[in-house]
Amino acid sequence: MTISRRTFLGALAVPLLPGFASAQTLGGQEARFASILHQIAGIPDLSPLLIRAAESELTETYGVQARSGLVRALGTGPLADRLALADAGVQEQVRFLARLLYTGEVTRDGVTKAIYYPWCVAWRSLTFATAPGLCSGPAFGHWAEAPGTEARL
Repeated sequence: MTISRRTFLGALAVPLLPGFASAQTLGGQEARFASILHQIAGIPDLSPLLIRAAESELTETYGVQARSGLVRALGTGPLADRLALADAGVQEQVRFLARLLYTGEVTRDGVTKAIYYPWCVAWRSLTFATAPGLCSGPAFGHWAEAPGTEARL
């Protein structure tokens, strides 16, 4: 068996790096968080930008420990099974993430904006070019004039 110099040096360095174990845990936690997001969205191919946005917005809204708490509470396996056993705080965070993933909306200073809409799940389901909430309104589903209320000539 031949061992390359790179493999040998890499094997020596791993136990010597401080924080390596926590870095491995962090990487596993990122993968589990992404898995939870995929289960919430119900699709296997979420945009990497939307996954990062979900983590960022979750942290902004619920604090620095929100992601790790959510991953601990929901663990691995089917989301529906874990969510049924989760406390109200975790369920609220999942609702927050579902709204973000589907609509791309976030609320800041009492104002809701569809910041991540072009990457969200709802955008991918549209078959028309003018999406609600992007052209004339502040939020998903907003139209300049509600259908059926336009002026008649």
